[in-house]
Amino acid sequence: MIRRLGYLLVLGLLLLGGAGCSEKNYFEPEKIDGTVRYDGELPAPIAEVGYRSATLENGDVITMKGLQTYRLPEGYRYIADDGELVVAAGDCKPNIIYNPKTKESRKIDLPRRLLAALFVPGTETIAFLIEGNSFGIYDYEKGRVVAKYESDVALTADIRIASPMMLENLILIPTLDGKLVILNRESGTKVREIIVGKGEEFNNVIYLDVIGERLVAATPHRIISVSPRVMDALDMEISDLLFVEGAIYILSKEGTVYRCDTELKIQKSRKFPFAHFVGAIFGEFIYLIEREGYVIATDKDLSGANVFEIPDRIENWFFATNDTLYYDRYYFKLHQE
Repeated sequence: MIRRLGYLLVLGLLLLGGAGCSEKNYFEPEKIDGTVRYDGELPAPIAEVGYRSATLENGDVITMKGLQTYRLPEGYRYIADDGELVVAAGDCKPNIIYNPKTKESRKIDLPRRLLAALFVPGTETIAFLIEGNSFGIYDYEKGRVVAKYESDVALTADIRIASPMMLENLILIPTLDGKLVILNRESGTKVREIIVGKGEEFNNVIYLDVIGERLVAATPHRIISVSPRVMDALDMEISDLLFVEGAIYILSKEGTVYRCDTELKIQKSRKFPFAHFVGAIFGEFIYLIEREGYVIATDKDLSGANVFEIPDRIENWFFATNDTLYYDRYYFKLHQE
């Protein structure tokens, strides 16, 4: 098993959508405006999807920049890279720093599997989050832990485990129990904690980004937007988030798309009855990927929509970059005008 049961369970929830209900409802468009065909085939099926990456069964890697030119050692899954080195993890294998050019790897001496990581710029360290909800900073050149902290044990987690990020001279580490922990980059000391979500299950941080002067983070149940003076929050069951030209689009699990400003004030919404969104791509329009095998194209104002049919219902691993949809072992590109 590539992921532990807790991580696989959430995929089942995303794909089955209505599990636990006596009646299952499915998105049924009144009109289909066209069909979308795959543009090509991947070298192998997708084996695992991460926050902003996917690893194929043969070790090839897809990031937000597309299919990479290197291949990871057998049994390993991509976690993060800095453009030259890659952090990789595998079940029943040591975590490693891998050099795709030399094909050499260096063991990371951490007790459990890596879930998320960040190469700290200008250093030979990584910020890490491992199974069990421990996190900190690791010096891979010296082979030692610089700082390590324990957070509350989380028995379940969404597969989209957000990666740590830099904010000026601070490291932000999203945890599995719905927190953002801020560490000093140099010393690794804890500066502050921000509570993102308060759910009991699947409460890990699934999105983390900076929009203008706002830090935006979300769990599957709550989104926050933090400025230097105030924190705004919105409770909602979230399938996906999309940041487009200063606006935040929230794809809810009940089939509604919300357009919000950076203070999380809802400007407009549009409901697609019984839609179960699994991802989104932005180009000339916002393209919503629906589980039953549709692409819904809507404008930024959510005022109009066209529905296109794709070849398959989304039942296996799915990953989307800014311009490409990858499903199982196939892909299609968003063709810009």
